[in-house]
Amino acid sequence: MRTALTHVTLWAIDRQCFQTIMMRTGLIKQNEYMDFLKSVPTFQSLTEETLSKLADVMEENQYDDGEFIIRQGARGDTFFIISKGMVNVTQADPSNQEPVLLRELSRGDWFGERALQGEDVRTANVVAVDSVTCLVIDRDSFKHLIGGLDDVSNKGYEDAELKANVLTFDIVLLSLLLAVMAACLLRVYS
Repeated sequence: MRTALTHVTLWAIDRQCFQTIMMRTGLIKQNEYMDFLKSVPTFQSLTEETLSKLADVMEENQYDDGEFIIRQGARGDTFFIISKGMVNVTQADPSNQEPVLLRELSRGDWFGERALQGEDVRTANVVAVDSVTCLVIDRDSFKHLIGGLDDVSNKGYEDAELKANVLTFDIVLLSLLLAVMAACLLRVYS
């Protein structure tokens, strides 16, 4: 038996009451997750059973403004669905390592699936804008439950990658142009 060092009020709850509360809380959370998943167009084609299993394995993570959710180059083993807030997806510019904004994602959007489909490392950064809540799924659950869903598996990144490549090319071209102009100016004023 332990003795309190200061005046305390202790509340007790019996096991059955605690288990009932926990079960109700779990069911409420699962229903919230299922309703949310049903509101995301990509997941509307999933069966009720698959949605239920998905809701069972999801965990909810909170991120603060400016916090990195994913870092480019890090090993990836989780899939994220944004349930609240917005994120910026950036990629380091190869010429100067400065982040280049590829896109903004918000409620109902997802990310992280590429690292779960064979690419072990993350190809971009994902940074929280304000407060963000994501539903997170681990690699095994992802592959088992939604790995074959075409909308998730074949998400179109081509446009953003093309923009990033064009931007990188433009920066390299601009740098080269500036170097040539500087050399010409040196000749003129020498």
